[in-house]
Amino acid sequence: MKKRVQIILGVMILSLVMMTPTYANGNKGKGGQKKDKVHGGPPAWAPAHGYRAKQRHIYYPEHNIYYDTQREVYIYLDMGRWEVSARLPLPLRNSRNIDLGAQVALDISSDSPQFYNDEHRSRYQSGNSINGSERGSY
Repeated sequence: MKKRVQIILGVMILSLVMMTPTYANGNKGKGGQKKDKVHGGPPAWAPAHGYRAKQRHIYYPEHNIYYDTQREVYIYLDMGRWEVSARLPLPLRNSRNIDLGAQVALDISSDSPQFYNDEHRSRYQSGNSINGSERGSY
């Protein structure tokens, strides 16, 4: 009798374990694909249904410099190449009073705002009026 109860309990426990998807599939979803741990939105492979969070940048037209607020880095042109750095370019870093001038807040769906630099330079060049802080979307 004791052996029979042990077998029945073992079968019940095994069936419960097999019915638990996380344990049985090793954190895999339907079709055996591994699930992504995502906090605050759909996984990268999921359809966006018309919306994706945009990268946020601040553009300083006087110096042609971008600041990526999410990665906390500056993006600037140095001797013909775009550089990414946590610090300002050396000439600006060495000045006593750093004033980057007017700024434009850009919502760009890329972490490469320099791709649109020609457009930014023509739109926000120093001759054009920029009222303190403007906004642009791409």
